Amino acid sequence: MQEDMEYDALTIRAPQRSRWYTRLWPACLGHGCLGRRQQRFPLYLIGYDPVGRFQRAASVGDVKLVERLINASGHHVNECDRRGRSPLHYASAHNHPNVVTLLSSNDCTDINMKDDEGCTPLIKAAQRDNLECISILLRHGADPHIVDANGDAALHHAICRGNIPVVSKLLEYNVDIKVKTEYGLTPYKLALFENQLKMAEFLIENGAEAPSELTPNSGGAAAVESEQSMKTCANSNEEENFSTDITPSSR
Repeated sequence: MQEDMEYDALTIRAPQRSRWYTRLWPACLGHGCLGRRQQRFPLYLIGYDPVGRFQRAASVGDVKLVERLINASGHHVNECDRRGRSPLHYASAHNHPNVVTLLSSNDCTDINMKDDEGCTPLIKAAQRDNLECISILLRHGADPHIVDANGDAALHHAICRGNIPVVSKLLEYNVDIKVKTEYGLTPYKLALFENQLKMAEFLIENGAEAPSELTPNSGGAAAVESEQSMKTCANSNEEENFSTDITPSSR
């Protein structure tokens, strides 16, 4: 018995053969499959992902890298990607006030640059409810009256989202509270169409004129009916599609 125990102790046991899929684990861990997950942008920002190095740095809020790229001879503060989006566009869309401040304070920055959708950094910030970025852009001279390719200004986007603080900030910079959309909707009627009743009341309190037949309690349907009665369309197809095209689109 003792001899058997000594024999077993001295015997070299061959390692058991591992299963095929266990040999993939180290490889996956090395490439991030089972380890840390790769950084991904929120779903509401899909379609506005950066391509160039400068734009990527601005989109993640890397102030030091942005500052280094600004001073580098191979990059310019207004450097754009293939869609005409500058680092300031990405910083405003992804809500990085420190980067927005750095870029906006640069004398060479075109703060009102438009991308291929006609959106300025201010419009992108309004589409994402980024109030702090909006304040910085306005303070550095961003024009709140510029409209995008759909004819909508930052004010219209903020109204559709029901963001009263953003609208209030825009009004501080003398935004026209009566400015109409491409389809002739005033901010008040746009708020009714979007069923933003608190926004409609806020606009009235700040000087918006409400037609006698329209009140905040009448909802969006009354606003649309009133607007359609005033608008003359060339054909019936345009009238049928009117209600689907009057609201700003956030991209």
